[in-house]
Amino acid sequence: MKPLFSIAFALALAACTAQAPKQQDFAPVSSSLYSEFQANDAGASFYGPFLAATLAHHDSRYAEAARYYLDALKSDPESRFVADRAFFQLFYAGRGEDAAKLAVDMLKSPDATADALVGLVYVLEAFKREDWAGVRQRLAAQPAIEFSFLVAPIIKAWSFAGEGDLVQAEGALKPLLDDARMRTFGLEHQAYILDYLGEYEAAKAAYQAIAEGTPVSSLQPLVAYAYLMFKNGDMAGARNFLGDQVTRFQNNNFLVREGLRITNGHAPSHPAATPRGAIGGVFQSLGLEIARGQAPQAAVVYLRVASYLMPEVEENYLLLGDLLAKLDVPDAAASAYAAIPATSPLRPSADLKRINALLAAGNRGLAEDMVRHGLRETPNSQTLQIMLGDILRENGNCAEAVVRYSQAIDSIRKPSEQDWFVFFTRALCHESLGDWEKTEADLQVALQLSPDQPDVLNHLGYSWVDRGKNIEQASALIEKAMEKRPDDGFITDSLGWVRYLAGDYHTAVTLLEQAVKLEPNDPTINNHLGDAYWRAGRRIEARFQWQHAIDTGAVDKEKAELLEKLTLGLPGQS
Repeated sequence: MKPLFSIAFALALAACTAQAPKQQDFAPVSSSLYSEFQANDAGASFYGPFLAATLAHHDSRYAEAARYYLDALKSDPESRFVADRAFFQLFYAGRGEDAAKLAVDMLKSPDATADALVGLVYVLEAFKREDWAGVRQRLAAQPAIEFSFLVAPIIKAWSFAGEGDLVQAEGALKPLLDDARMRTFGLEHQAYILDYLGEYEAAKAAYQAIAEGTPVSSLQPLVAYAYLMFKNGDMAGARNFLGDQVTRFQNNNFLVREGLRITNGHAPSHPAATPRGAIGGVFQSLGLEIARGQAPQAAVVYLRVASYLMPEVEENYLLLGDLLAKLDVPDAAASAYAAIPATSPLRPSADLKRINALLAAGNRGLAEDMVRHGLRETPNSQTLQIMLGDILRENGNCAEAVVRYSQAIDSIRKPSEQDWFVFFTRALCHESLGDWEKTEADLQVALQLSPDQPDVLNHLGYSWVDRGKNIEQASALIEKAMEKRPDDGFITDSLGWVRYLAGDYHTAVTLLEQAVKLEPNDPTINNHLGDAYWRAGRRIEARFQWQHAIDTGAVDKEKAELLEKLTLGLPGQS
């Protein structure tokens, strides 16, 4: 859930007290690393796993890196360098329980020190077990936990709440309640604690004060307030309050979804008014805030902390998947999406995102299997039909792709601008199958739907030029595409080729040279530039471009034509 009241100021305070971890800061390199290798690798049992872990770490294969680091750690249990790396890779891989066990092992000695995040997880391991006295003991021994100015008072307050001690809990929140910048967070957790301890009237008043505040800290207290009323028999009050908030926040999806859960007799998907739910929500908010900044890897860790505390909160896995996809770690993103239960209302959206992540990771087989399974469940899904068409087209199976695209198109009652792409992709398949009439028809429909779409303008224009028809209209289409996307090498190539066919070799050379700079390794563009050079009398450069076109992957008919041109040049006079 997206927080409405930014905690950016809280993160700014961290410059004085604690810093969000950066990936390069997670495990400082030991100055005695080489001697560690020498001392511990007599049987080749440390160095091999360590190198494998380092390689997997470098490639962002978190689960594999964690496994190898743990293997290396078995050979040298005292290596803090390896333990640190294993800890962070475990967290990145979503193995929170194993990371917590490692944190406990790393800090078992009374005089042991560790990275701030290791210290935090050490505290949270006791918190999750509801060892409330142990939480306070560990918290006191780890003064440098991440964002201690914000997190420590809240953790301490909830440790007292876990023991039923409201006075001590509110006392622990006093540093936040007394600070104007932090008061919003203190009030939110005070309301949650009152709710958790069964102080109905006081909790209701605290929630009401938050709801009337501007801005609210997040939508979670509003949902918690509605559930408080509902579980205490005030069903009408809960419905009316939810209706007011849905209107206030313009049909916010989160409020609508959670409101439906509550009015149907279910608890909120995120139980904020519980110890784990409250602290997990803090780290979810921290992760989201950090993700908007310059430390996305750290954001992954904080969202993993949230999911460690609240494995039942499905939204965390969706957030993690989105962040990992943005970080270009598609395998890990796909795994995060897969963690959402099949019964969850978030699962359909997560499945679509997982399919895209699998495609980005090169796992096309599993992606196709998922799409086909989805179509068996929902055979009329236009989105899935288009996705399957895309997969089939990219696999070279254009015949079935046309069928899938056609099924998607048939389900469109009235095509609109957003539907241009399915007509365009079906046109590409018709073209691959050698059916020019259907290709042209689909391209023209796509152009009618989206008259300014550069891809359609260029493809239709180039197709006409290539067939020697509608030259003036084709030229106008390509020029318009060039205006829309001046740095596109393929569009620049199309315009250059139009000028070449018109006999304006000087302009053609200028445009095609620009196209080659934009797309230096496309054999067709190199081929075109070679032709233009030849007609312009620059024959050495022409042969160089033709050879480069062969070297960069020209195949079949194009390659045969290039070989002939290298030997004979172009027919006629330049």
